[in-house]
Amino acid sequence: MNIRDLEYFNSLCITKSFTKTSIEFHISQPSITMALHRLENELNTKLIIRDHSQNQISLTESGKILRSHINNILFEIKKIKSEIARINGTKIRLGVPPIIGAYYFPIIMKNLIKNRLDKCFSLVETGSVTMKKLLIKDEVDMALIGSIEPLEDDIIKSYVLTTDEFTVCINKNNPLAKRNKIDFQELSGEKFISLGEGYVHNQVLKDLCGKNNISTKYFYHTDKIQTAKSLIASGFGVGLMVRESVKDMNDIKALSLREPITFYISLAFKKEHFMVLQEKEIIDIILKSSKN
Repeated sequence: MNIRDLEYFNSLCITKSFTKTSIEFHISQPSITMALHRLENELNTKLIIRDHSQNQISLTESGKILRSHINNILFEIKKIKSEIARINGTKIRLGVPPIIGAYYFPIIMKNLIKNRLDKCFSLVETGSVTMKKLLIKDEVDMALIGSIEPLEDDIIKSYVLTTDEFTVCINKNNPLAKRNKIDFQELSGEKFISLGEGYVHNQVLKDLCGKNNISTKYFYHTDKIQTAKSLIASGFGVGLMVRESVKDMNDIKALSLREPITFYISLAFKKEHFMVLQEKEIIDIILKSSKN
C-alpha cells in the first residue's frame, strides 16, 4: 500500500474535493484519481462516490472504515520515520519559546554545552500555545512551554521547572507607576500591547479583559517580544509580561496583579515518544539546571 496514496485519500476525506487535494499536494487531479483507484484495487472495494452533477464526493461504508484507521496509520508511519532518523543521527528538535529562550534558557544552554550536547539538537522557536500544538503533532521532540497552570494531559508528560508571575507593564511616567499593585479593572480605557495568538500572554490578557468588561478594541498585536516591550516603554500602551522579562528595563514599571496569575515553565514531551540516549541526557541536564 502506497503511503502517498493514503495521504491523498486522507486529504480527500477532509476537503471532499479532488481540486483542493491536488492543490494541496501540487499534483494534477488525474494523479489523485489514479491514487484512489490503486487503493480501491488493492482493497478490492469502492471507497468514494463522486457526484459530478453536484461536484461533491461521499464515502462508501468501506471508505468510512479506511478513514477511521487512516490517522493512526499515518501517525505510526511518521513516528517510525522520526525514531529511525534520530537513531541515525538526525538532530533532536528542542522547542524554546522566545521569552523562555531569552530569560530562562541561557543557564540550561551553558550546561548543555558543558556536557557537549549542544551539537545534537536544533532549536524551534515560537510561542508556547503554538509550541504545544507542534509537540502534539510530533513536529518537535521536546519543548519548554509556558502556561498558567501545570500541564496535565493524557498525551504529554511534563515537569515544572520554575514559575514567574504575570505583571501589568506600564511606562515609568504613567501615574499608575507610583503603585506596586493594581486591579486589572483600573486599566479600562487603556490601549494594550499584546503578543500574538501563539503566546500564552495573549489569551491571559483577553481573559482578563473579558472578566473585567474591558474592550479589546484597542489592541496592538506583535509577535516580537522586543517590539512589545519598546512600545510599552515608549508609553504607547500597557502590556502583560512575566516579571523576569522586564526586570532590566528602566523605562518600564511592572505592577503585580492583586489577583496574581502564575506563569509556569515546564519541560514537556509526549508520553509515547521514543527517546534516544541524547534526549534522556538533555532532559536530565534541564531538570538539574532548574534545581540550581
